[in-house]
Parts: sequence; structure tokens; C-alpha cells
Amino acid sequence: MADAEMAGHATEQPAVAEPVYQGARPEQESQVSLFVSPIAANATERDLQMEIHVAFNNGMWWAMPHELSNGILEQWHNGAQEVSFIWDWHGTRPGSYQTDGANTSLNRYIIDFGTMQQRNIDNNRTRRVKVVYVLRC
Repeated sequence: MADAEMAGHATEQPAVAEPVYQGARPEQESQVSLFVSPIAANATERDLQMEIHVAFNNGMWWAMPHELSNGILEQWHNGAQEVSFIWDWHGTRPGSYQTDGANTSLNRYIIDFGTMQQRNIDNNRTRRVKVVYVLRC
């Protein structure tokens, strides 16, 4: 966990059809099926931002803040199959990580890009993840 990054709060996003990498890196593009909306079809690379979305309740997805997902995606692009990070709830709820039996507001995670799963290191709960392109306005 030495390379883990601290995170802020995520935003909740509805599940929509978006370009999604399912375990393959961009250089393996021939192995990936992409849906591209007519709006995004004319977008340039600088108009698009990659994000990590994490499955949530009722078909919803959380979009990780760019300050966290950018570092995770960079490690993935550099060949990392698994990337660890720390999520800080900033006192808004208890985290799963305990230090010497004391509660914290931290959750520790590993994303496995081979299985597209996020696993909580402390309680082994998993959630699906997806990597999407979003159009910057």
C-alpha cells in the first residue's frame, strides 16, 4: 500500500451506454468493442477524458474523481494489472480499515484490470469497475 493514493468523494452517475474498455489497454484496441455516440464521434482526443466508474446500487455508477482515477489509469497504461488506492470518507461515514482496533474513515482497495473488479482489502467485498471516455464540455 506504499503507492496508494488518498481520494476524495465520488459523484454518482447513471448507467449509460459509453465507450468502455473491458480489461484491454488502449494499445489492445482490436480486442475491445466500443460504442461511440454521434456527439463523441467528432470529438478530438483533448475533448475526451478517461474515468473509472465503480458499480453502485440500483444500476448506478460512481465516477471516481479525476485526481484519483488519473493516477490509477496511468499505472494501468504503464502495465500494472492491479492498482491499490485508499478512499477517505472524511468523517462522513466509517471506513472498513481499522488501526489498532480504532475506527477510521478509510477504505483500502485494489482494482484488478484483468477482471475489472475493485476489491476492498479489509473485508473482501468486490464491485465491478469500468473505464469510460467522457466528453469534456
